[in-house]
Amino acid sequence: MAVLKIRNLGSVFFAISLIFNLFAIPCVSAHEKDDTREINPEEEAHVKQEVEAITVTAQKREENMQEVPLSISVLSGVQIEDAGIRKTEDFIHHIPNLYMGSPGSHNGSSWLNMRGISGIPADTSTNPAVGFYVDGVYYSGGFSTELVDIDRIEVLRGPQGTLYGRNTEAGVIHIITKKPGDHFEGKAAVTLGNYNTQDYSVSVSGPMIQDKVYFSLAGKYLVSDGYIDNRFTGNDKSNDMDDQNIRAGLRWTPTDTWDINFTTDFLRYRDGYDPFGPLNDIHTTSTDFKGNYDDQNAMGHNLKAEYTGSLFSLTSITSLRQWDEDLANDMDMSSTDLTRWYQELDFSTFSQEVRLASPEESGAVKWLVGSYYYNEDKSVDMIYDMRQGFPAWGLPPYKMLQDNDIDTSGYAFFGQATCTLFHRLDLTGGLRYDHTAKELKFKEYYDQDLSMFGMTPQNIKTDEEDYNEWLPKLALDYKWSPDFMTYISYAKGFKGGGFNIYSSSVAGTVYEPECSSNYEVGLKSSWLENRLTLNMAAFYIDWKDQQVFQFIGSSDMIISNAAESTSKGFEIELLARPVTGLELTAGFGYTNVEFDEYKKAEYDSDMTSPTYGQKTGERDLSGYTNSYVPEYTYDLAIQYRSLKGFFGRLELQGVGEYWFDGENSKKQDGYELVNARIGYETELFEVVLWGKNLFDKEYATLGIAPQMTTSGNQWTGAGGDPMTFGITLSKRF
Repeated sequence: MAVLKIRNLGSVFFAISLIFNLFAIPCVSAHEKDDTREINPEEEAHVKQEVEAITVTAQKREENMQEVPLSISVLSGVQIEDAGIRKTEDFIHHIPNLYMGSPGSHNGSSWLNMRGISGIPADTSTNPAVGFYVDGVYYSGGFSTELVDIDRIEVLRGPQGTLYGRNTEAGVIHIITKKPGDHFEGKAAVTLGNYNTQDYSVSVSGPMIQDKVYFSLAGKYLVSDGYIDNRFTGNDKSNDMDDQNIRAGLRWTPTDTWDINFTTDFLRYRDGYDPFGPLNDIHTTSTDFKGNYDDQNAMGHNLKAEYTGSLFSLTSITSLRQWDEDLANDMDMSSTDLTRWYQELDFSTFSQEVRLASPEESGAVKWLVGSYYYNEDKSVDMIYDMRQGFPAWGLPPYKMLQDNDIDTSGYAFFGQATCTLFHRLDLTGGLRYDHTAKELKFKEYYDQDLSMFGMTPQNIKTDEEDYNEWLPKLALDYKWSPDFMTYISYAKGFKGGGFNIYSSSVAGTVYEPECSSNYEVGLKSSWLENRLTLNMAAFYIDWKDQQVFQFIGSSDMIISNAAESTSKGFEIELLARPVTGLELTAGFGYTNVEFDEYKKAEYDSDMTSPTYGQKTGERDLSGYTNSYVPEYTYDLAIQYRSLKGFFGRLELQGVGEYWFDGENSKKQDGYELVNARIGYETELFEVVLWGKNLFDKEYATLGIAPQMTTSGNQWTGAGGDPMTFGITLSKRF
């Protein structure tokens, strides 16, 4: 087990001890202060000392977060605004043991890693390990998105296959948007920042027919020059952004027992895509191709109908979602015109879920049963433009084109029940049967006749591949008091299999599902008259048939079930309000994950070699650390909001070292980020000065080995955001 090493460890312990010491300060409540200013309800919610109960739908019913035997992090709408969270990447550093690898902009190939369990950081045609949901709907395709009008974000750690199904082996991120009600409300905001960043957002909601019909409308428009400087072409706007998000909703409550919501959303992103530079100067690049871009379009429709009766509740969620991405970049990542890569992704997904659940006051047994169906069509088309060919072989410049169509359908039946065995002891059991069927059509061809070089068109149509899995869950929790609970749980993690598509030599070959056994113990507690909450969890994961990928040569990739791993670690989260207006949060996560068994095949990557792309041997990587797993993550924040309207917040976020490859040959050292916000707010308006990564720390979210490009012998990668700062003006109405 690796030794845990944290830079600035003293500051971490100082901050934690400060939280506890502050409780020795005599607390003055709002009504005891000599202040005659009238406090509106919104301000009162901001300054109250007690940590209010947080309601979550982690187990697909409304529950107090502190009573759910599961490791959950929740960011409320107020916390999202206070921390200045504007996009998916912004909340990642607030969640212990969560990491996001992103090649820049809102790229669809961004991927998530939780507790050391990750998807394959290659492409959205593969299966993710962390499920991404919005309002109960699973998002296929890109999830790196802008956020607007959010009620809360729930992050569920550990496998959630029993209730959520596919692609939730590591956990679930669930974003819940605000639901319109009987009160008319709205907000408009303008953010201006460095790199010529302009961010405009507006949201409005209210009744159309009092107590019956309500509407909501939210939109966001973002433009920015970006921060990547292409020193070869002279373009210092290589990752510029021009992004639009719109969401509209209608809500109908015909009776006291029915609640029907229809939402539709649309996004249009037009981003530059030139993210890869040397690791020692991560925000620069020297690619020759001026045509890099990443264009995305998505539209989704969601109908949710809920019935709440005295005997049971019924929920139906119907969803249709389409997402496409058109991408072009300099594949060799160098200033020499060698290779260019174009990719078009097109996803279309239909899903239907129906659930029956026991009523809220159901006595000693709470139960839930349901069914789920989905159909998903994926199209992955690629062009490899080999600008120089291979002169050593006499091969002229050419283009290789690939068309892939992946059809996936599936259904599931699931159920979960919680039974109170006696006064304080609850037993939760759940089971899901999950069926998935996949087919692949693969076509590879060239823009000219290259048969004399052994390069001929390929057409492959696979037989249907079926995957069937039982996904159990078992948890036991004991409530020692109304404010203190401990639990122990077991759950099976599962990620579906699929087809290789990136190399004609292996196209159509199957990689099988991977599974994991997950064991967790934890506690949830509230202290000092609910002015402090402290939650902890420890986990052990036995990971089998692990899907791993590697490059064969410079572009071809193969995925296989070649490894077994063990992941273990813990999370600690704390929220405290020791005195009026002061809030302190702390989160810490530690993960140690190693290959128990992994014999990695090695291939000839010399493009001038006659044996290029052929297997040359194996390397034993047993005992090595899995890639892209930070040793630790932490987030410390102190925030003060006065009754006079002044507001301030300071954050320290840390990420431990992580390796870019399974061979552990190159790593990103641990780093810290400092963020700050200061402002003034009233009932009607708000002005905030903010800064992120104030010390301009450079770090890489992705690292690419030299043999994967033709850019020489140096590692390249994509970097996290540099220092950004600006001002936000908001108006409520």
